[in-house]
Amino acid sequence: MVRSFLSFHVKAPLEEVLAFAQERTGGAGVYLVPDFPWVSLYHEALEAQEDPKGVRAFLEALSQLGQALAFLVLAEEDLLFLLAEGGQVRAELRRGPELGEALWGPEDLLPLLQEAQAMPPVSAVQALAAPFGLHPDHAALGFLDLLEAEEEEGLPEEVVYLE
Repeated sequence: MVRSFLSFHVKAPLEEVLAFAQERTGGAGVYLVPDFPWVSLYHEALEAQEDPKGVRAFLEALSQLGQALAFLVLAEEDLLFLLAEGGQVRAELRRGPELGEALWGPEDLLPLLQEAQAMPPVSAVQALAAPFGLHPDHAALGFLDLLEAEEEEGLPEEVVYLE
């Protein structure tokens, strides 16, 4: 099965992320998964839209709470990684037939971005997450993955679902 997924992550207290996300569900579901110091967000509507501009806008707003990351993988071929702080994107890796090519960021991050650029998208997501102290499995999940897990075996009680 070829999969696409979108995940957001922010270094901020769960209460702040909860308040932020409640105003931005767009009438769809959002899962919040706390894993200190990160809170991961999986946004149903944004994942379904597969719109890099929408991902960027949401991440920029989210990064007002703290350092924030976004990972978008389309059909296991395209990859978009964004790092944002203070409302601005500070690094980007974009690659694939649909998303085009881009690679820029702070000098200390460039070697990591270049290494990830040569990897398959899902592997790149996991490789990019680890140096930030983010659990690689949390980065490589999407809304549909969590929905499926909830239906099959349930999710840990610390996971918050908003609608």
